[in-house]
Amino acid sequence: MTLAELAHIRVAATQPIALARGHAVAVKRFDRTYGGDGGRRRHALSANVALKAAGEGLGYPELAQLLRRRGVAESLLGRAQMAELFRRMVFNILIDNTDDHEKNHALLMNDRGEYELSPAFDVLPSGHALGYQQMRVGVDMADSSIANALSEHGQFGLKRDEAESQVRQVVAVAAAWKDHFAAAGVRAADVESLAQQIDRPSMVDQRRAWGGGG
Repeated sequence: MTLAELAHIRVAATQPIALARGHAVAVKRFDRTYGGDGGRRRHALSANVALKAAGEGLGYPELAQLLRRRGVAESLLGRAQMAELFRRMVFNILIDNTDDHEKNHALLMNDRGEYELSPAFDVLPSGHALGYQQMRVGVDMADSSIANALSEHGQFGLKRDEAESQVRQVVAVAAAWKDHFAAAGVRAADVESLAQQIDRPSMVDQRRAWGGGG
């Protein structure tokens, strides 16, 4: 989650909690507003519900287009969040988060019925090296590749050069994952275990092709 934030992805606030055996991570709810009145609930719905209600397939490009049609118009927030969704997709590919199904993406609705992409809240390496995501990425369906992510860049409101620039930014962050995890207190044994998936040859080759270290 903190690594994703470095890639200019909005994430929910988190806090590690030490337990007698192991640890847990607390994630602050983003479907609440807090104030002197004790706060109130914000209407939230999963991408699964929103896409099915719109008659759309379960994919990142489809979710981006839903934000284009129903996103917050003020300050062009919906358009900006389409680009952020592209970064989230690329980050998930690079960090081997293949548990990125449509229930792990959420939308918040305002009083005008407009959708806002919620902060990311369930982002972590899956450790399965599946080679495919849970949502459609591009023309090669759910294939976990940057080439596939770029194949429908226009659906995210990005020109080709803009999409490539976003990829380079995310790659630069993801390539330093080991140092970041170590600084965050992840045990060396766990880092090495995760490296078997995140740093497998096909993943390293993708990062190197876009300027990321091995």
